[in-house]
Amino acid sequence: MAVTIRDVAKAAGTSISTVSKVINRHYSISEATAERVRQVMEEMNYHPMASAQSFASGMTRKVAFLAALQRDVAFDNPHMFEMLCGLEEALQKRGYAVMLRSTDTTAVSALAEEVIARRECDALAIHASVLSRPLAALLSRTRFPHVVLGQPGFACQISWIDINNVYCGVLASEHLVSLGRRRVAFLGGGEHDLISVHRLEGVRQGLREADLPLEERYIWLGESTRDEGARMAGQLLGLRPLPDAIICANNVLALGCVAAVQRRGLRIPHDIAIMTFDDHPFSALCDPPLSVVDIDVREMGVQAGKFLLSAIKKPNLQSQTHTATPNLIVRASTVEGQG
Repeated sequence: MAVTIRDVAKAAGTSISTVSKVINRHYSISEATAERVRQVMEEMNYHPMASAQSFASGMTRKVAFLAALQRDVAFDNPHMFEMLCGLEEALQKRGYAVMLRSTDTTAVSALAEEVIARRECDALAIHASVLSRPLAALLSRTRFPHVVLGQPGFACQISWIDINNVYCGVLASEHLVSLGRRRVAFLGGGEHDLISVHRLEGVRQGLREADLPLEERYIWLGESTRDEGARMAGQLLGLRPLPDAIICANNVLALGCVAAVQRRGLRIPHDIAIMTFDDHPFSALCDPPLSVVDIDVREMGVQAGKFLLSAIKKPNLQSQTHTATPNLIVRASTVEGQG
């Protein structure tokens, strides 16, 4: 005869409602009680039906992750998957699963509206690259539990979590100044690239605090491609005096920059120090290996997951914050002899 929830409750010495709360990972149950009930369930080989749990609680125990999942995205945006892993890590501990949905800025609002209307999930995690104004308006209107991974590029009242890229820029400039570099240049993405914009703002701030200028002629902005990085670095190397350090907004630009500097026969870091952000696999594989200001994007995903768990309980909960402390990884592109 099949074991029932009543049998589990009797064996564990608890009420049926307590067993139900343990199954649904309810916050009001102490860990000691929950562990005792789980042990009894395992010993009695009791497995509650997921569909029955969802029906009884009115919850799906799913979070939908909305992002652009086009071909080669794992290479173009590897940090997105680290965020996803951190998100899943936090959610699975509370019995939630992550559901991937591919979209873009033109379709994301309609997709989110459909997902919410059909109650396919209990909350939305949205990668900032697909956020749109219509989606922000929908989330504000419905108060559906959500969090955007990355700071929106426009003013809005929705919840988001991000890395403090301004502070990352400050750290990069402080490192170079500490090495005696005085003519710092910056290669970045276009004005639409908020991460690059914020990192440039931080570089300006860090140099200003050291009473050093960031000359406009040493700032070059373009598309974030290797070829564009090489082109902009080539323009920089035509200036006199030469910059003695170049900060690149991302790894792809840095690869092009390193190639351009080496083609001119200049030594890195003796003649020009080069550094970038994020410990992308390219950073350590580059020759010389690149110094970076690194950020823990997996931890950002964990924090996003924890916020969603709270938002599911309290749909009016709102947060707009920066998280995950960046740290400096020094390599041979700024300090000779480093790994």
